[in-house]
Amino acid sequence: MQIYENNDSGAQIWRVDVGSDGYYTFTNIQSNKVLDVNAGQAFNGNNVQQYDSNNTKAQKWIIKKMDVGYMIASALNGSYVLDLAGANPQNGSNIQIYQSNNTNAQRWFFNKYITKEQTMDAMAALNKNLVANGQYYIVNSQTGKVLSVEGQSVNNLANVDLEKNYQASSQVWEVSHDSKGYVTFKNIGSGKVLDLEAANTTIGSNLQQYASNGTRAQKWVIRKNGSNYEIISALDPERSITQSDNNVQIGKLHATQMAEKWILKKAEDLRTRLDAIAKKNLNVIEDGAYVIRSALNENMVLDIAGGSTANNANIQLYEYNRSKAQQFVIVNDAKGYVTIKNVGSGKFMAVDGKGWNADNVLQSAQSNAWNQKWIIMRTNNTYRIVSALNDSFVLDITAALAVNGSNIQIYESNGSKAQQFTFSSLHNDDSLWISSNNYLTVSQMENNAELVWNFFKSYGWTRNAVAALLGNMQGESNINPGLWESRQEGNLNCGFGLVQWTPATNVINWLEGNGYAINSGFGQCARIIYELENHIQYYATNAFNLSFYEFAHSTQTPEYLAKAFIYNYERPYNYDQPQREVYARYWYNHLMKL
Repeated sequence: MQIYENNDSGAQIWRVDVGSDGYYTFTNIQSNKVLDVNAGQAFNGNNVQQYDSNNTKAQKWIIKKMDVGYMIASALNGSYVLDLAGANPQNGSNIQIYQSNNTNAQRWFFNKYITKEQTMDAMAALNKNLVANGQYYIVNSQTGKVLSVEGQSVNNLANVDLEKNYQASSQVWEVSHDSKGYVTFKNIGSGKVLDLEAANTTIGSNLQQYASNGTRAQKWVIRKNGSNYEIISALDPERSITQSDNNVQIGKLHATQMAEKWILKKAEDLRTRLDAIAKKNLNVIEDGAYVIRSALNENMVLDIAGGSTANNANIQLYEYNRSKAQQFVIVNDAKGYVTIKNVGSGKFMAVDGKGWNADNVLQSAQSNAWNQKWIIMRTNNTYRIVSALNDSFVLDITAALAVNGSNIQIYESNGSKAQQFTFSSLHNDDSLWISSNNYLTVSQMENNAELVWNFFKSYGWTRNAVAALLGNMQGESNINPGLWESRQEGNLNCGFGLVQWTPATNVINWLEGNGYAINSGFGQCARIIYELENHIQYYATNAFNLSFYEFAHSTQTPEYLAKAFIYNYERPYNYDQPQREVYARYWYNHLMKL
């Protein structure tokens, strides 16, 4: 038998019984053996041991109350008492019997054993109302980082660590109390609860998440310590959650160590917060078609790699080339969230992940999922494109490299130009047009025709009417806003522009007066809308008794409307130009493919 510091093990717990003869026996609860004087002999220094019960006086004792503590005398001879050898209170010092000498080496205290479970039950009840049920970030007082499920995993056994607070659902914990006052921490992102791996209270044991099973490995007591809290395991009153680098583990409870202290910060619901941000930024960028340019270099734009139309095709940065792979349609929903659809593929810009640093961005078929929704926020003269998964993460050019093929990802907002973009509307970005005082190829005309279609479609024009307009534009100018009649550049008496306004000053003066370059394709389209709204240039005839508004919204055939436009708008010397009807049918078929 030895003396040893308290470790709450069964080897240190004894059941005390008194017999009808008045003697006491001490039975160890772990071994079920009793305290015994070696060989049943009373002499100084004789060893005390445990032994199977045999009901002899070597196993019986007399307890005497003293001024301080108790003396435990052997029933073999009452003058020999339980004694700490050498009065040495060190681990491993032997226990013996020795003649009574009235020293502290022969004085003992009886501390009624209370189980760890009973201790923890009392602690839980005492602290039951300390923290209200609800959702919290659990912040380590030493590092300022928060308790998080590593990798946003939803799996059993996933590690729980400490990370910077991105206000992600994997970092929000729902606190709930049971009837005894114990706390369970359920992760909002996974639905799993904070769990002590293998219910192992050895110092350094890891914390993980696991499906709720109601065991004490998943129960905790939150106790106040100054302005902070301790989080104590229901398995052991001496074990609490502690920080270890960027991980968390079970440690020995110390009242003063900041690594074991925590702040419980009330968490706002993620979607409630994002909804408020989206509402505030509704229509920051209006619905429409755009080229999305990098603030690192305005000639570098968002692009679908290889012009792919496939799901999961990557989104990258690429030099502007006017292709549909670089054109995106922005649509605001009623809450202020935005979808970004590529014109060429019809697929939507999406986060490939749950919303974390370096999650890739690609295109995918419309799903209405949060990974396809964004919030566009203005910052001075540029914009941030914020993920609707988590407002901590924004669209980002990897490594801030403004070169062809640079990857697009989301990353925590840092205010750099790699995370700033501008939007060039396909309705006012004249760099999209092919404009010169030369005749255009078919592919060049198709580029400009699609810009004309997108522009007038936004004003409610039918495909039939736009096809008729394009048939006439092809006949007049090759759909080229920079073309002069007979290529006599600068001759203001000649025709000029998409519909060959004659004299050229009819359109040039208006364009310059409204802030457009004279060869602005969008400016010339805007002039046609101005003419419609002010009832000029277009006049209904007996042959085609359609107002300009009726023309723009007509579902008559493209051929019929092409001829109506000649009579009511162009009014040329020669009205017999059937080729324009052929052109109109071509453009109608082309627009049907878009």
